[in-house]
Amino acid sequence: MAPEDIGSWLHQGTADPREVADRYDRWAAAYDGDLAAWSYRAPDVVAATVVAHRTDGAVLDVGCGTGLVGRALRARGFTGEVRGLDISAASLAVASEIGAYDTVARADLQQPLPVDDDSADAVVCVGVMTYLPDVEATWRELARVVRPGGLVVVTQRADLWEERDCPAVVGTLEADGVWTPLDVTGPAPYLPEGYGGGEAVDCYYLTARVR
Repeated sequence: MAPEDIGSWLHQGTADPREVADRYDRWAAAYDGDLAAWSYRAPDVVAATVVAHRTDGAVLDVGCGTGLVGRALRARGFTGEVRGLDISAASLAVASEIGAYDTVARADLQQPLPVDDDSADAVVCVGVMTYLPDVEATWRELARVVRPGGLVVVTQRADLWEERDCPAVVGTLEADGVWTPLDVTGPAPYLPEGYGGGEAVDCYYLTARVR
């Protein structure tokens, strides 16, 4: 994909899992280089958040792609288990090669995750929510697989944070006893170089503790 095609598609987003899988399969080989050139901040920010709360346990990376969050966790000294889920088989192949993950598996993230209840100490979901329009259902599912007292750490693009009424969802899950929000930061740097040039893209970072 040409950079301008990638940027246009990323910004528009899609809820079609087959299209997401196809696009990321074709992009997997160039993905790491492109994101580095765009000064992608989110994986390191999220890894720092997880390590600030713990340096062991089990982390599930939902939408792990080529493994940027796993690498960032290991670079920051995280010693626990790291598992990854993603819809792109080609991206998972790259993630497997880097050695930062204990296991990876393919999954449609719009469906219930193939993971047991209370089986992770933290779940991260970075750069993925654009493709998951049912925010409440997704965040409830992330919380389902986290043990009480564990963390959910997610990003959401700044424009979609408002458009999809994410603040209301955060409050609903708190009122329902699903989690306690610890921090909401944003708009914050996400892609300072935009999609390969152009206007910067910001996001929100949400950290919540599961009850």
